[in-house]
Amino acid sequence: MSDNAFGAFFLSEGDDELIEEDELLAAPVVVPGVPQSTPPAAAAAPVSAPVGAVTPVAHASHFSVPEVRPEPSIHRPSREERLAAALDALMENNQEILAAALVSLDGFTMAAALPPEMEDDRVGAMSAAILGLGERAAAELGRGALTQVFIEGENGYVMLIAAGNRAVLTCIADI
Repeated sequence: MSDNAFGAFFLSEGDDELIEEDELLAAPVVVPGVPQSTPPAAAAAPVSAPVGAVTPVAHASHFSVPEVRPEPSIHRPSREERLAAALDALMENNQEILAAALVSLDGFTMAAALPPEMEDDRVGAMSAAILGLGERAAAELGRGALTQVFIEGENGYVMLIAAGNRAVLTCIADI
């Protein structure tokens, strides 16, 4: 091999003399980590190669490729699923809470556990409006940063509690 082809990188000119093309086609393929089935003729005569010699390989028909099974995908819950699960746990642990929603400061409902007659969008919009009014009232009246708004009606309560810097937890509770 006197040209600078890809094979020249692996084989030197001296190696060409050691391996004939017919020998390459007849020798078994060795794949690391794959159990090899030994042909009867090869089992009878072990072959030892000199150190530094290239081991001949054969056609792909002399070995089997192991079956590759895809790993089962692990379901990682989305942010919305985690928030909904947290609201469900809140309601399970507090039987007085009938409904709950996590709402962004601009009124978008991020997660909700509401009865069918309550609309997510309306609860989100009302929560943002109440929160905005409460923050302004607390600041104007010198009460500092708003932490919660508590509304009592004749049929129960509505509580808005800060949930981090960008959200509010709205809970509707029974008497």
